Parts: sequence; structure tokens; C-alpha cells
Amino acid sequence: MTQNPVSTYTPAFLEKLLGRNYKWWFLLQTRFKSRTSSFWNNALFGVGQMLILISTLITWWLANEKIIDFDLQQRWTYFIVGELFFSSIYTFAEMAAYDYIQGKYNKDLLRPQSFLVLKFFESYGEASFQNLIKVILLLILLCTMLISNQISFFDLKFFLATILLLPISLIILYLIGYIVACNGFFMTQINGVTLNYGFLLGFLSGRFFPLGLIFENFYLYLFNPFAFTFYHPMQIYLGKYSPLETFYVFLGGIAWSFVLYFLAKLIFKMVLKRNEAVGM
Repeated sequence: MTQNPVSTYTPAFLEKLLGRNYKWWFLLQTRFKSRTSSFWNNALFGVGQMLILISTLITWWLANEKIIDFDLQQRWTYFIVGELFFSSIYTFAEMAAYDYIQGKYNKDLLRPQSFLVLKFFESYGEASFQNLIKVILLLILLCTMLISNQISFFDLKFFLATILLLPISLIILYLIGYIVACNGFFMTQINGVTLNYGFLLGFLSGRFFPLGLIFENFYLYLFNPFAFTFYHPMQIYLGKYSPLETFYVFLGGIAWSFVLYFLAKLIFKMVLKRNEAVGM
């Protein structure tokens, strides 16, 4: 009579802690590691992003204060801290459109978990390495400006409020990108959509310039979902919003999260009806 071999496998700490949800962490780190294979490509991406940031900062530095109602320290703070915030929530969700065009998503539909959640961890994991490079460069720039007293240090209560807004901003940005990616089911080429999406994201989020330069009424840009990914967090961080306006931002962010979630689910059900994949 043969005896069953005794397993010597010892679960890692995170496996014990997360249990069945460890699969999401495993997927996240696997996607992260896959990006490290092209280090120089990602490094050059980070340098390119820094050049864009520095050129924007120079433009703001030369701008008249009558045009931009921020002093110089607030301008540096708005962009550098804003880019740090944005880098922590950015995913490659819209890039999933290329997988849809090529039919690479078919196997994912067979997996026993939410397709929406699966794509979140995949896209966030893939973006994490490039984001990490950018964050390191931004932190170096931030420390340099803090030492030279060229940037405003944070107020603890505004900092904590901004951190609390971070998961809401992450959900909103991911869901918008996910909806954009669904165009891959309808189109054979998606380059124009993703390029225009990138422009609209920079324009409507306040990354290029504060939305207050376009909209004078607070409530007009409160209802812009892109603003929750950059402009609103930085206005809170800089203490530009009253407690009531900050509350409205959180309320609006939660509302947009629910609206975009159900919209993403609805759109995905619609596009699945167009699915003509074979060989699954």
C-alpha cells in the first residue's frame, strides 16, 4: 500500500494573510515583473515624462500671475505633487483595446472571476513599473525644491484628505480607461481613440493647466469625472477648497464611481454580443 507524499510547501505570509485573494496580488506582481524586462524602454519613458513636466513648469513659471492665480510655490506644488498623485493611480486600462482587437481576451472570459476586476490588476500591474520610475524622478525633484524652498510643504489635514481621495480617483480613472478600451470591440484600429483619450485626460483633468482657467463655477468642473484624477486632489492639497466643497468632491467622486461602474458593466455586456471569437 503506497502512502501519499507529504507536502513540504509552506505558504508565504501574504498567502496566509490574503487567502483566496492572493491571486490578485500574484497577478499584480507578475504583470509588474513582465515590464521590468524592457528596463531602458521604461526608463526612457520616465525621462520623457519628466521632460514634459519640466517644460510645463517652465511655462507656468513664465506665466503672468494675472493669468494663473497661483504664486510660484503653489505652481510648483500643483504640478509636482499632482504628477505624484496621478502616477499612483494611472493604469494602462485603455491599452486593453489592442488585446480586444487581436482576440487575446478570450481566455480571460473563461476564468472564474470578474473580467472587470481581472483587467484592473493586469493594467495597474503593467503600469506600475513605468509609474515607479516616474515617481522616483519626481521625488528627487520634489526634495530638491523643498531644500531650496521653492515648493510649499503640505498641511497635514489637507494631505490626509488628498490621500483619502486617492482610491476614489483610482477607480474613476480605471473605469474611464476600461470604457475607452471597449472601443476595441467595434474598431479594427484604436490608435486615434487612445491618442485623443490621452489628450482629453490631460486637458479635462487639469494636468495641462487648472480647470479654473476655463470654468469659473465650481459646480461646472465638479461634474467632470476627469477632474477627480488631478485637479480636485490638488485643490484640496493646496487648501483651495472649503470643508463643504471638499465634502462635495468626495460625494461627487463616489457618485461617479458608481455611475462609471454600472456604465462599464452595461457597455461590456453590449460588446460581448459582438464577440465573434472562435477556438475558445
